[in-house]
Amino acid sequence: MKILIVSEMSVPYAVGGGEVRCGLLARELVRRGHDVTWLSMRQRQSPDEEIIDGVRHLHRGLRLADPMSRPLFAMLRFMLTAFWHVLTHRYTIVDCQPYAPLPAVWLACVLSRQKMAATIHDTSNRPPAASPAQAGQAGGGDDQWLSSRDRFIVGPIETLLYRLPYRRIVTDTHGVRQTLARSFGVSDRRMVTVHCGIDTDAIASAPEAAEQADVLFAGRVIPHKHVDDFLDAIAMVGAARRARGLAPIRAAVVGGGPLLDEMQARAEGLGLVPGGVAGAEPPAATVEFCGNLPDHAAVIGRMKSAGVLVLPSTREGFGLVLAEAMACGTPCVAYDVPAVREVLADGEAGVLVAPRDVDGLARTIDRLLNDAAERERLIVAGRRQVAEYFAADRFAEGMVAVYAS
Repeated sequence: MKILIVSEMSVPYAVGGGEVRCGLLARELVRRGHDVTWLSMRQRQSPDEEIIDGVRHLHRGLRLADPMSRPLFAMLRFMLTAFWHVLTHRYTIVDCQPYAPLPAVWLACVLSRQKMAATIHDTSNRPPAASPAQAGQAGGGDDQWLSSRDRFIVGPIETLLYRLPYRRIVTDTHGVRQTLARSFGVSDRRMVTVHCGIDTDAIASAPEAAEQADVLFAGRVIPHKHVDDFLDAIAMVGAARRARGLAPIRAAVVGGGPLLDEMQARAEGLGLVPGGVAGAEPPAATVEFCGNLPDHAAVIGRMKSAGVLVLPSTREGFGLVLAEAMACGTPCVAYDVPAVREVLADGEAGVLVAPRDVDGLARTIDRLLNDAAERERLIVAGRRQVAEYFAADRFAEGMVAVYAS
C-alpha cells in the first residue's frame, strides 16, 4: 500500500505520545513493504524533505521553533498545504491525526475520491469518572488542556470535526471510543480501537541511566498532568519516611512545558530542593528537574533506573509512558481515568489511585517503595500486559487491517 500519515508534528522534532506512536507505525509499515510518506509542519531545524528509517518525511508550512506553540496562522497555512498535497497526490489510504489537518484532509479526500482514516487520540471532554465519588475529584474546566472559555468556543468545532463522515475513525483505547460515542454522538459502527504499540527492541537496547530516582514523573509539564500533585505527594512521602527513621527519597521530573518554572518554584516552597541553609538538616525528599532530554532513549534510560513511575494525569488518550515503563520493568502508579485503567489492566499491571487524591497517591508510593514483593508482582504483570497487548507487531497488523478494510 501507498500510505500517507498527516499530523501537525513529527519525530524526532517532537516526542509526545502521538508522535512516538506514528513514528513506530511508519517504521513498522515500511518494514512490511509499504510505501509510507509522513506530512507534518516545519519544525525547528527540519529540512523540507528527508528519509528517516525508510519513511519519506515532508515538512511544510511555517517553521515552528516550539512544538508547544502553534500560532493560528501557521495552523491555517498547514491546513491549506495538506489539502493541496492530498488533492494532487494519490495514496491507497490517508491516515490523518487531529486537529488542524482533519477538515482539510477530509475535504481533499472527498474531492479526489481517496480513502481516509481519522485517528483520534483524545478529546477535550473530560472522560466519565469511574465512580460518582471520583466525579468531583477528576478535575475539569481549566484543569484540562482547554480552558472553560476556550471549550465554549472550540467545543462545537471539535464536535463538527468528529462527526465528519470519515471512512473510519481509529481510537487508541476503548475509553476514547466511548467518549466519542457518548459525548460527541459519533456512531460506534464507524469506529475501531487499535491499541498503541511500543518498540520493545529499542527499549531493551537503551542503556540504563547512571542517574537514579526512587520516583519518576515523565511527560509534559502541563495542567492536566498534575506535576503539582506529584510534588505534594513526594513531600508527604519524604516526611512520612523521616518520621519512621528511613532514608530520604530522590524524585525526578523528566520533561518540559509551560508550567515548568511554576513547578520548580513549588518544589522550592515544599523544601524539595537540596542546597538550602548551611548546616540545616537535609531534605527528607528531593526532586531533580531534568527538562527535555536529548532523545527518547535517554527518557527510557531514566525509566529503567527509577524505582517507581508516577502518572498523576486526569486526562489521557492512552498513556504511552505507562506502557514504556512496564516494558522497562518499572512499576507504575497512576490516576484512575478510563484510558489509563485500560492500559494498566484495571489495576492488575499497575496501581490506580482516585484522581486528585494526593493523600492516596502518597500512601501508594510509600507502600511500593517499602514492598519489594509488590513491586516484583507489578513488574511481572506489566511485562505480560505489554507482550499481550502493546507489541509493535500487533499494533502494525491492526492498523494494516484498518487500512485494508
